[in-house]
Amino acid sequence: MNGPPLSGRKGLSGNLWKRMARDYIAITIGCVIMSLGLLWFLDPYKVTAGGVSGISIIVNYSLGVPLGVTMFILNLPLFLIGLRVLGRRFGIRTLYGFLMFSVMVDVIDNVIYGLILKKEPYLLSDPDSVSILSDLDPLLAAVFGGVLLGIGLGLVFRAQGSTGGSDIIAQMAVKYRVATAGQAFMAFDFLVISIGALVFGGIGFALLGFIALFVSSKTVDVMIEGLGNTKGLYIVSDSWETIMKRILSEINRGVTVLHGMGGYTRSEKEVLFCVVTRRSIYKVRQIVVEEDPEAFMVISDLHEVYGLGFKPQKEEDTPL
Repeated sequence: MNGPPLSGRKGLSGNLWKRMARDYIAITIGCVIMSLGLLWFLDPYKVTAGGVSGISIIVNYSLGVPLGVTMFILNLPLFLIGLRVLGRRFGIRTLYGFLMFSVMVDVIDNVIYGLILKKEPYLLSDPDSVSILSDLDPLLAAVFGGVLLGIGLGLVFRAQGSTGGSDIIAQMAVKYRVATAGQAFMAFDFLVISIGALVFGGIGFALLGFIALFVSSKTVDVMIEGLGNTKGLYIVSDSWETIMKRILSEINRGVTVLHGMGGYTRSEKEVLFCVVTRRSIYKVRQIVVEEDPEAFMVISDLHEVYGLGFKPQKEEDTPL
């Protein structure tokens, strides 16, 4: 019978289970970090950074309903609608993500802080109960709350998970071509932040919310794409061969020669492409200027680089 040996199949299955366990651990850690950002920084200072968590802060302030309970109540119908509209690919990871986030918020706030540390419930979300945060400026609270939200959400996204809420709304908007994902996120978050400003009574709360939203979005980008430590270079020069040899010998980086043609002159050109670290950029520019001051060079940020000399390639099979 044709096919790979059984040992190979077991190995693959084992790798999938390990990757699945790693992803769910990452989602859990991400939800814990997001919960701390919500409880330590955003909720105490009434900073609504959009999303279902922002609505939960408003409801908690207005009606006293626990944050985690509100997030669960709001996310559950959204998830069921998303499951029906978007199908199974919508995924069990979204269910796990929003359940874990909802549970962790109230577990940390009540069980850990209330029972184990013998504090009154919800004191964690009261800045006066944590002495190091009692005199924190609201602007700093918005910034650091956004950072923790972004770090946690970045971990969840890297594990191909979701915490529900605006993610579900955005995916449905894309499916029905109502708006792009970015437009749906922006509209929903803008609505939540605006409602928060009306409830809390001041434009300052809206500004803090937008700051937290901006910081969290940028932090998510860094978590997913990295800091852009590597650069991609395209070099067009008649002295391409000399430049290539110097890059190979002096910087010890590979260079790819691409065959191109000038759009206006219709003459053939050799284009050098190479990937180097940020600290090597100056040296490459120096080489190019020395060999051909008239050379055309494009430098761009690269967030993910895989292969020899950089990150190893990884399998992208995604279990449940």
